[in-house]
Amino acid sequence: MDSSGSTMLADVDQNERYWDEYAQGYHMGHAVNLPTDRATWSVFGLLESELGALGPVEGRDVLELGCGGAQFAISLARAGARCTGVDLSREQLALAARLLAEAEAEEGAGLDVQLVQADVARTGLADASFDVAFSDYGASMFADPLLWVPEAARVLRPGGRLAFSTISPLLETCWPSDQSPVDGRLVRDYFGMHRIEGRAVYFNLPYGDWVRLFRRSGFDIVDMLETRPPEGVETTAYRSANQVAWARRWPAETIWVLDRR
Repeated sequence: MDSSGSTMLADVDQNERYWDEYAQGYHMGHAVNLPTDRATWSVFGLLESELGALGPVEGRDVLELGCGGAQFAISLARAGARCTGVDLSREQLALAARLLAEAEAEEGAGLDVQLVQADVARTGLADASFDVAFSDYGASMFADPLLWVPEAARVLRPGGRLAFSTISPLLETCWPSDQSPVDGRLVRDYFGMHRIEGRAVYFNLPYGDWVRLFRRSGFDIVDMLETRPPEGVETTAYRSANQVAWARRWPAETIWVLDRR
């Protein structure tokens, strides 16, 4: 195995350990931002019913890549989707199973949600088996896009939709590595952006690299949503007042919307 393959496996192992250790604390601290009764995107809790990034989901086969507690997938199953959630972390999937049981008790009926423990870059799922795939700061942040985007293309049917959120490349270049307040200065390199290491390993790409990756993976770009905090929101469980104020002036995150050719 070459050094890049060894690094990839080490990254997967590091992120699996991180989420196994952090899963319970994360969901306790962010539960208000992770409902199962409505589909929401991003660190600002934006409604899918208003964004429409996924398109119709009722009666469709939907895959969440890096599902965590599967709150998003559960909310779509409540809207009639047949959902599969894939995640590395056993602890995340155990939480997802509990949240699914709670949602089914509230509904008084079963919900069509399957949970799979796997690397999102090698899901083991069948070719062309889904109509919609998506990730909200799951695979789209914690897995190498050079690997998981082609995998998403493989499991999507022709005409299928991929939508996912990321920290914007612009915010990446302005966010100090020491987590001091973010401002309008460029403090990190833009060119060469890819693997970013901390307690977990996460990933991002320059805009042009994203576009070229989509094209060679067989996707057409439908939209790129540059989100903003809703009026009246000053902080969230994910963002400080400083970071929310920054996001009112510049795009802090993007939601890519793609269709499989």
